[in-house]
Amino acid sequence: MSKPSMSKPASIVSVTETANGDLELEQLTDLGLQRNSDGLICWLPDSKDHPRNWSVARKTFDTTVIIFLEFFVTVVSTAGAAAAHAAQPEYGVDKVSSILAFTFMYNLGQAFGGLVTPALSELIGRRTPYLVSCAAFSICCLLTGIVPHISAVWIGRFLAGFTSAVPAVVTAGSIHDMFDGGQRVWLVVVWNAGSTAGLCLGPLYGAYILAASGSWRWIFYVSAAVSAVCFACLLGVKESRPSQVLKRKIAVLAARGGVASLDWFNPDHAPDAEALVRLVVVQPLKLLGTEPIVIMVTTISAVSWGIIYLFTESLPDVYMSMSAGFTRTTAAMAFLAFLPGVALSFLPRLWDRRAVRRGLQRGERIQPEDKIMGFAIAAPALAVGLMWFAWTIPPAAPQVHWLVPTAALVLVGFAVNEMAYTLSAYLTDAYLLYAASAFCGLAFVRALVSGVMPLVAHRMYPGLGANIAGTVVACFALVFCLAPWVFFRYGRVLREKSPFAKHSLESHLKSQLSSQAKSEESL
Repeated sequence: MSKPSMSKPASIVSVTETANGDLELEQLTDLGLQRNSDGLICWLPDSKDHPRNWSVARKTFDTTVIIFLEFFVTVVSTAGAAAAHAAQPEYGVDKVSSILAFTFMYNLGQAFGGLVTPALSELIGRRTPYLVSCAAFSICCLLTGIVPHISAVWIGRFLAGFTSAVPAVVTAGSIHDMFDGGQRVWLVVVWNAGSTAGLCLGPLYGAYILAASGSWRWIFYVSAAVSAVCFACLLGVKESRPSQVLKRKIAVLAARGGVASLDWFNPDHAPDAEALVRLVVVQPLKLLGTEPIVIMVTTISAVSWGIIYLFTESLPDVYMSMSAGFTRTTAAMAFLAFLPGVALSFLPRLWDRRAVRRGLQRGERIQPEDKIMGFAIAAPALAVGLMWFAWTIPPAAPQVHWLVPTAALVLVGFAVNEMAYTLSAYLTDAYLLYAASAFCGLAFVRALVSGVMPLVAHRMYPGLGANIAGTVVACFALVFCLAPWVFFRYGRVLREKSPFAKHSLESHLKSQLSSQAKSEESL
């Protein structure tokens, strides 16, 4: 007689599998997750925990804190000019050494910090770098003011600049995490305008704190206090990197049990040391040294952005030379004239969106060159504004009212902000997959050029006179007027010949659904 089979009846196995499946589905759904066709765990489209589905209040708070932090560290950047002038006799150093310590070292730190930060924010998320950098920034400002030796300034300003690179390069990533294309474009405009406004307000901030307190050290005491408040606000900010949030949910699933496979796609997998160096250092330098588009965009963006730093050293002396009785403190008010120009940069965005929508309606594929009309306007505006300013100030125009050259600064403010936004966006559209590397190279060079500009102004304006020196700067801007024509006529050809841009576009098209691609193009 045969021995009875000990296997479970088919009906019981089926019920068990169904129960396990129901348990897994329940656990996944409870955390806002699902299993895709490849068997990998991923987000449910309507998951309330995905950063793009957060409440308006949550997004508003987080974005406001992050953008303000970027604005404030930029203010502190150009506030160094006022401190350099006041601290020079106290430390018994010459003007060049003082500028190097208070201004150049900050930008040098930001240049190197900008190389490391993007990869770091993708490996460990956004929130931790914000918190650590803000706390370190506050401490560095405090030590710069407290320690009575100029070595503290050299070290403190370098480290403050290094930590300031976090909001400078991570904010765009946070905005991308939380907002879709239609909302994102305007927030990036606000963020970029805030950065430019911070540059322009820094000299005023430094001058008036110095005048009110009588000591340059209070510039850094106040900076330490404000950044400490920012740190407290950042404690309420949530992690927005979707892969990092998903990673935590996978850990919760592992602790609960009941889910057979916890496999998921992690785009932020840490490479080995060699790959990390190639990503952070080698690739940005290769793009910067071999790609004509990157070289042109970096040069123009760095010089135009650096003009504000050049004015931090030259503008107060220009206004003090007028017959209107300006002091070094009241002369800093001239930097307010840049702000209306910064606000005008919102207008070209309306033109861009209208032009792009028309192209899509005609069934055309939108090219990066279709969205740089603002640059075509900004380049001549910069040249005109700089030339206008150069020849309406003393000694060539001793009797001209001070409002006449001040009005020229509105054009300069518009041009600097518009060029910064448009050229950065152009790099992103042109290089897609390699956009982060291209932008790293741009940010590195821009920070170095900005740090050098006050030294250039210190030598050039007294040596050539304000009118000739201003004309030299305007001539550089005049050459830049050729760039939009080059991009319109040869930009597409250069991209098609570029192995980086060509491969990036092919990869992007393969990985995007048609609806997604059209949505991104409409920005």
